[in-house]
Amino acid sequence: MKRVAGAGWVPVFVLIAACATLAADSPSGLEVSIRAREVAPGEPIRVFARSPDPLASLEGRFLDQPIYMVRQSAASDGEIWSGWTMVPLDQQSTAAAIDLEGTRPNGTAVIATHAVSIRDKEFPEEHLTVSSKYVEPPAEVQERLAEERAEVGKVYRTRRDVAPSKQFVRPVPGEPTSTFGKRRFFNDKPRSPHPGLDLRAATGTPVKASGSGVVAIAQDLYYSGNTVIIDHGGGLFTIYAHLSEIEVRVGDELAAGTSIGKSGETGRVTGPHLHWGAKIGNRPFDPTALLDPALF
Repeated sequence: MKRVAGAGWVPVFVLIAACATLAADSPSGLEVSIRAREVAPGEPIRVFARSPDPLASLEGRFLDQPIYMVRQSAASDGEIWSGWTMVPLDQQSTAAAIDLEGTRPNGTAVIATHAVSIRDKEFPEEHLTVSSKYVEPPAEVQERLAEERAEVGKVYRTRRDVAPSKQFVRPVPGEPTSTFGKRRFFNDKPRSPHPGLDLRAATGTPVKASGSGVVAIAQDLYYSGNTVIIDHGGGLFTIYAHLSEIEVRVGDELAAGTSIGKSGETGRVTGPHLHWGAKIGNRPFDPTALLDPALF
């Protein structure tokens, strides 16, 4: 094994405990590599494929979930495709594989597999006390909740043919007050694990888009309060919740670092902060991974 700098297309194998780029060849000529901080629950994985010949289509699967592959570049010596996937929070350690299947313009199939080893990861518990209406929502808000779930669900099913290529930035400078993946109890009742990162931010702190993309949601939601969701392409989304003000509208195209609003304490909160989340489709992962150059 040897350690390399950069993320080139020479097949390499490095310790997965470190930030890594792993590559494997296929008899079909399709070269597959991954970039990840680690292959563990709550971690995103970038999948890359290089084909010496043009492809009409390419798709993948990992742990029974589809991988939406986007053509990232094309040149005389081949094409590069990329896609996002992740290890679910409840996944146990196991050997697994990323499977890619494509077609050439003449209709012939192209198949490749990349083996990975998933390690265990434990998440702590967190007990919070909030208004009872956010633990057992009253009957009069059930229709609102159903409409919000449908609207947000539609956004998370969107797949734009764009491949983010630049490392992301922190949306606010504050340090974390609650980490990703904690098993949460609200008023002693178990709820879903924390799907993002809470960052210290006094009310009115400017909040920046952590990456370039298009605003997909910019509205008040019952649980997350004033919320902005940015579509970065290829099924990758970031979420900014509990804002006191929203400064963007749906459809706005943003560059990384653009101000999208101000932090606050709207929705289900115990005090002012910014909830920063990241998802592939509707599946949350640790957003701090987007700050790691290993993925880009």
